[in-house]
Amino acid sequence: MQSNPVKKNFFKSISRYIFLIILLLAFLSFFYFHLYDYLTITTLKHYQSAALQWTNYHYTLAVSLYILIFVLLIAAAIPCATFMTLVGSLLFSTIAILYAEFSITFGGMILFLAVRTAIGTRLATRNTGWIKKFEAGFQQDAFSYLLTLRLVPIFPCWISNIGAAILNVPLKTFILATAFGVLPSTMIYVLAGRSFDKILMDEKTPLLSIIFTPSVLLPLLGLAILSMMPVIYKVIKKPD
Repeated sequence: MQSNPVKKNFFKSISRYIFLIILLLAFLSFFYFHLYDYLTITTLKHYQSAALQWTNYHYTLAVSLYILIFVLLIAAAIPCATFMTLVGSLLFSTIAILYAEFSITFGGMILFLAVRTAIGTRLATRNTGWIKKFEAGFQQDAFSYLLTLRLVPIFPCWISNIGAAILNVPLKTFILATAFGVLPSTMIYVLAGRSFDKILMDEKTPLLSIIFTPSVLLPLLGLAILSMMPVIYKVIKKPD
């Protein structure tokens, strides 16, 4: 008995969209069920003591859950990298740099592969809007352009992930550019998160005295410089 070629092609076509549909459903569910309410400083402060105690007793499980949640959020294009990096710093200290770095890179790769599998080169031929802007830079040097987008947050991270997939950036190039590109900001946020731990836990110490200690002030200065990068980039790239 021969299989129906039309039916076979239909299921083959639909299967390309499975992972992208799952990520889209995760994205919609996140906002529909107001899960973003948990990604707040207030929630972090409320559960800080319990989270630290549970992490101390179940460290391996805590790390696994942290990375799993972080990866899923990034893959579903949820804007959470800063908050989740601070949480990692609070729970795991400096080693959180590695956990956050892996989560952002791997989560971005999942979204990248889901979009590339579903869409491929179809949208690359549409030279309009933001796709055209991505295409012009990516055609010259995919690694350098993607690295710049990571270092200088002109566009949200999820747009860079989708844009790279649409323009068929090689997977190896995507992973390397993402890993190197997010490392500086990840290190700064982890250092700031360690200081943030003191601010949350110590209610007696005046806030100003905490802020002006080197362990707090230097990461904050790093964050300030990082936030100014888009402005500096535009000035450098401004035509004569």
